[in-house]
Amino acid sequence: MKRYYFSAMFLAGVSTSAFAGDFNFEVSEHVVSADVKTNISPNINMGAGYTYSDNKDQLVQFSMHMAHQSGPHSFEVGPKFVKAWMDQGPNATVLAVGGEYGLQIAKNTTLNVAAYYAPSVLSFADSSGYFEYEGKAQYHFNPNMAIFVGYRKSSFDFESAPNSTFQEGIFIGGKASF
Repeated sequence: MKRYYFSAMFLAGVSTSAFAGDFNFEVSEHVVSADVKTNISPNINMGAGYTYSDNKDQLVQFSMHMAHQSGPHSFEVGPKFVKAWMDQGPNATVLAVGGEYGLQIAKNTTLNVAAYYAPSVLSFADSSGYFEYEGKAQYHFNPNMAIFVGYRKSSFDFESAPNSTFQEGIFIGGKASF
């Protein structure tokens, strides 16, 4: 019985549908980041990402969203775990809540906004809060490839240190769906 179980797990792991998802790569003047998002069911997706700042700050994030598509509108709501290692200050760990909204305004063009917030009750280590917001415009060359430009600000609040803006500014990037 174990042999069949391991065979099924192996086949699920190597099938292309098990790896279906999106890969994003972004760059700005001071930050570079990459993330991957995959659908685990028609209405739930998971994501993970890594961000590096030229201040030697690093950030990892994991998210799980409930998703809904209704015509040109797309909605995602859920938690995002964020862990940051700051070179010039304390480290931060938060569990932010929020979501994303997308509007397809033309056949190949989409506008997206996202916002996340973590109050002090969902902030750990030395952090006492977190917020992030972004807006971006995305152009799809085909269903599997897109480019985008946007603006993002993410900031951590601390109890015993000055607040720290991890990222603020314009970014450009690309998306590959597989």
